Amino acid sequence: MLTPEDPYATWPGDGPPCVLAPLFLLYDYSFRPDDVPEDQAVAWARSRGIECVDEVALHPDPHPGRAAWCRARCAITRARLAGVPSDHHTVLINHFPLRRDLARLPRIPPFSIWCGTRETESWHVTYRALAVVSGHLHIRSTRWIDGVRFEEVSLGYPRERPAGRSADDYLREILPGPAATPDAA
Repeated sequence: MLTPEDPYATWPGDGPPCVLAPLFLLYDYSFRPDDVPEDQAVAWARSRGIECVDEVALHPDPHPGRAAWCRARCAITRARLAGVPSDHHTVLINHFPLRRDLARLPRIPPFSIWCGTRETESWHVTYRALAVVSGHLHIRSTRWIDGVRFEEVSLGYPRERPAGRSADDYLREILPGPAATPDAA
């Protein structure tokens, strides 16, 4: 098992040299509508009947808030990813999606503010990702953006899984991955 604090591992299998990069980036309320200011994002979601338990249970100490903690984690991670050799690709692995356009929650749209940060929108290109893996949304999907595969791989809560399916039904091959990529979205 690798954690975001461990040295990045290099994929030992087939394909080009690739670094497996577990990330811990959090969210900064920037996955909100453009007309909602950051300091009003939580109030905006609450006014629509949505609030994440993180507002009570996730303490950002020693940072002044969750957004500041997210910015600090992004800075640390950017520095680490900058050290990946330029001839290596990456697989970026984060709980939260790295792009706002992937944080679409049809039944609870305001929850998007607790789903990531716009700071990471271009990381899949900047850090030469072959794949980006996340699981926060509980809406399994495969999307291709800029020729990069984005996998939302959550198992979800038991109530979200169809009866009779085993864990094997949920596994996806990340590397070496498919031989061809569809046209970028």
